[in-house]
Amino acid sequence: MNKSALSAALLLLLPLMALGQKTPRYWEKGPLTWNDFTVVDKSIGAEHSYLEFGLDVVPRKHDVDGGSVMVSTAVAFANKEMSWVDGAFRTPAQLRYNQVVFNIAELHRRRLQVVVDTGGTVNMDYRMRLLTHEVDSFCRASNFGNDTAEVLWWEQAIRRQMDSVTPLMVEKHALANKVEGMRPDGCFGMSMGFGTKFFMGDIHRYFAPSGGYYFDMFGGGGRNVFTFGFYVGGGRCKPDSILTVNPDNLLYWNDKIMTLDLHVDYGYSVVSNRRLTLTPFVGYGLQGVYYSTPDEGASGGPSEGCWRVGVDAQYDLTQAQSAGRVSTELYGMSLQTKVYVSFDRFRSIVDTPRGITLNAQVGIGFRYREMRILRPAVKRQSR
Repeated sequence: MNKSALSAALLLLLPLMALGQKTPRYWEKGPLTWNDFTVVDKSIGAEHSYLEFGLDVVPRKHDVDGGSVMVSTAVAFANKEMSWVDGAFRTPAQLRYNQVVFNIAELHRRRLQVVVDTGGTVNMDYRMRLLTHEVDSFCRASNFGNDTAEVLWWEQAIRRQMDSVTPLMVEKHALANKVEGMRPDGCFGMSMGFGTKFFMGDIHRYFAPSGGYYFDMFGGGGRNVFTFGFYVGGGRCKPDSILTVNPDNLLYWNDKIMTLDLHVDYGYSVVSNRRLTLTPFVGYGLQGVYYSTPDEGASGGPSEGCWRVGVDAQYDLTQAQSAGRVSTELYGMSLQTKVYVSFDRFRSIVDTPRGITLNAQVGIGFRYREMRILRPAVKRQSR
């Protein structure tokens, strides 16, 4: 078999070879070299080389706040298995011609990245048709790289267009791939668990600690968090102390009580990263006590308003994510701990000065958060 037949057979086998193995060569790796092509012995008419290119959107890992997130990244790539060059035409002019083809693919990748970043609809068939049409126009206008003046004109024109596109992944890829951190865009969720109250100050001598259950619903935008919730607990009063203040309470025969809190809080997250949120808050609510009366009825209730100040900490135990280039959605099970003080007065049982209640809560909940991905600012550069 002569050389011409071997070259023709190789050209026919190139697509079949690519089906078995495709090694993407990404644009950000740097300028093309002839090592990115398979060498053949015969050109096809005026076409002395050919670059197989493509576009895709792939998940890529990025380090954020000590962990990794997957973000949707548009890529421009070439395949060595399907790219070829006639060994007699491995010249700088031919390599420059193929680099312009690859730059056109990168230009369309940047446009695709803007669509991905802004949440637009990604139609890859449509994008590939646009890319293929522009590459075909360049190849014919430059006579497959033989018209060096036309290649130079297209090279400069494509560079200007690349610089006019402002995707989040700019040309200096090594820097653009870095992530500085995240900032919160919004959250909502719910949690429930166990809580306890310790009565302090002047009301300490009237009430023993209370234990019970709490339920919170929360949501907000940015670092602002609003919470609505309640706490139901059981405890006991100290009959001897109460009787010395008001004999009409008649609780010496039944010292069991039930506490009930209703509250609304506003908090601002001073720490909000991929796993942990730390939110100081201030709120206002109603706190009261239900207790038995001599006729076996019930009295009291959440009739006393009180201010609350504390800190809420939430840590994600499990986490799923749905990420783009500009933001990532995090959701899963979280551990919540909350410590706060409330300034109370239970006049429904005893006429006592206002005291302080120390509250602690631990629970499990579901939390959804949207986090904005922050990147370092870099200057746009041309290749």
